[in-house]
Amino acid sequence: MNKKINLIILLGMSTLFMHQLSASTEKEDAAISMTMDVPITTQGPLWPPSAFSNSNGDFIVLGNILKELDNGEVVSVPNQAALVSKNTIPPLDENGKEDFTNSLAAPYKVIKYLDLNDGSSDLDMVLYTNSFGPFEGHFGGGPRIPRQGDSQYNLNSFEANGDICPEIFPAQSQRYTYTRPGFALHKAPIIGFLGDDIAYDVDTGEPYTPKLRNGTECLPDGCAGEEPLHERRTDPVTLGEWLKAKVKVSITLKSYSESLKAHTRAKFSVKAKHMLPEAIYQVVFIRSSVLSGKPVRQIPHMPVPAGVLLTDKHGNAEITFDVNNPFPDPELDDAGKRVIGIAVSLKSDYAILGVCPTRFGPGVDVHAIANSLVDGTLDFTDFITKQNIKN
Repeated sequence: MNKKINLIILLGMSTLFMHQLSASTEKEDAAISMTMDVPITTQGPLWPPSAFSNSNGDFIVLGNILKELDNGEVVSVPNQAALVSKNTIPPLDENGKEDFTNSLAAPYKVIKYLDLNDGSSDLDMVLYTNSFGPFEGHFGGGPRIPRQGDSQYNLNSFEANGDICPEIFPAQSQRYTYTRPGFALHKAPIIGFLGDDIAYDVDTGEPYTPKLRNGTECLPDGCAGEEPLHERRTDPVTLGEWLKAKVKVSITLKSYSESLKAHTRAKFSVKAKHMLPEAIYQVVFIRSSVLSGKPVRQIPHMPVPAGVLLTDKHGNAEITFDVNNPFPDPELDDAGKRVIGIAVSLKSDYAILGVCPTRFGPGVDVHAIANSLVDGTLDFTDFITKQNIKN
């Protein structure tokens, strides 16, 4: 009898131990995983103020607004929606040239704050790409956004050094001459598109009518125009449609190293809903060097070569990928490799050029739709990983 009671007690203790172990494991698993909704935005970096303009070229900003306080200090106010003037005066040096060494050295010139409530006419604003060019000139800062002549100053903070992919743009003939106007988003140029009778000069960016029509009457070198093949949407993209998107990211630490007493990898899962249908988006990592990289301030890049979301006809897409050592200790990370944020951006030109995030710059051919930094969060996790050193 006593043996039977002891066995029952032992089994009960074993069961209790297993429940405690299970609870401990679940707690440990929860501690190394996180899921977050990535804020929907129209803003990538602070300069230019937005990845979209209106028909007048003023910036449609959903994200951070740079505001000057009564004491003259400029602060970044998150979770704002405003129309910002294309003639905003950016940070300037003593010679009156654009100088983005300190992004908080000048406020935005706000035309009006936007009403995003249902039924607001502000939601009907048509989205336009930012104008561009040239790549180099007498202005400070980086490549010109908006293009020269569209505004008094260059509002693009990313310098040419390390920020644009030199393998694809610009050629020497384009550095001081190439410009591009803003386009309604649904009419942004798609290189090689057969269906609009338009091609673009590789040196100047100017549109021209190609000779690509076939038929005996077109001999010997083709008729003006194209043989239609592709179709694209004909109705404009509005701010209201853009804001319907939802993006969620889950992060799980992996590959625990006993010798390092730390995880060495992480799995990322990005799920998106209600995006523009049948479109191409890219996932990009924002590393700490984007804020104060020395000597090179890195523009956000795709974390893996195939870091692409291809939406279906309902605007849904997802991707999962692993990354080695994404979260080095910030106290030891002098190169600025730590991933402090994640963003998803539309490629309006439908072009994925290797892992180059953009050919021109923010708002010209790439447009942020979700960005973990726009709510004021400058590091979205306290995870720490270490580099796995193999023998």
